[in-house]
Amino acid sequence: AMTKQHIYFVRYGLTKYPLVEDTGPYDSPLHPIDGNEQGIAIARRVAAMPTPPDVVYSSNLHRAVSTSQLIVHALGKTTNSIRVEEGLVEWLTPSLTVEPDGTRLQPRTVQQLVDMTFTEIDQGYKSVNPISKSPSTDGAPYFFESEDYLMIRAKVSMERILEHANGENICIVSHTPCAQAMALYLEGPASLEESKIGPWPLGGVTMFTKDSDSDGWTMEMYADTSHMPGEYKNGLKEWSLPCLTKN
Repeated sequence: AMTKQHIYFVRYGLTKYPLVEDTGPYDSPLHPIDGNEQGIAIARRVAAMPTPPDVVYSSNLHRAVSTSQLIVHALGKTTNSIRVEEGLVEWLTPSLTVEPDGTRLQPRTVQQLVDMTFTEIDQGYKSVNPISKSPSTDGAPYFFESEDYLMIRAKVSMERILEHANGENICIVSHTPCAQAMALYLEGPASLEESKIGPWPLGGVTMFTKDSDSDGWTMEMYADTSHMPGEYKNGLKEWSLPCLTKN
């Protein structure tokens, strides 16, 4: 029988301190009540899919790792089930990473996250697209990336994650800029005008599938929020890359 590989992209729920562009905070935890409740709803949705993911690749920011933790518990996989991937970090642009006093976002290390009791992290996993200390041309994330470069970073991260996953069904918990750019790469539209990718609301889940004998990915679901509690079911707090903002 032909098998399909599945990729799920997840946007987390509400954070404790909403991110204000150019102000911060840029590494807020999830909101202890709403963000957690929404995270559980997201996790149940992913776990209830006919083909749930085998493993979660997560950005190294707090809100993403917390959401990944809820997902792997819903999947019943609590050891070595979160792969912390620097290539999934927030778009490293000043408005999303630099505070008014010039302080720059400093993502936690895997060891710091494990010490915070994220014990589901696979400590043997090494980022396939680590953050570069200086400007890069090969797709590594760096301070500060243009939107065009983010597209290259997302493509490289996606290709390397797929190579590492080696056919596994995976869930990716990232941030809208990176997730939209990765989804665009998989969708492969002839032009941005032809893309079906639009604004991505809080808690939205996107799913791509690929037949084992095919090269191309099919987007079967985009930024779905039907699992979210209350008014968030309708898709709130949308965000979109500037290049995808349709006039």
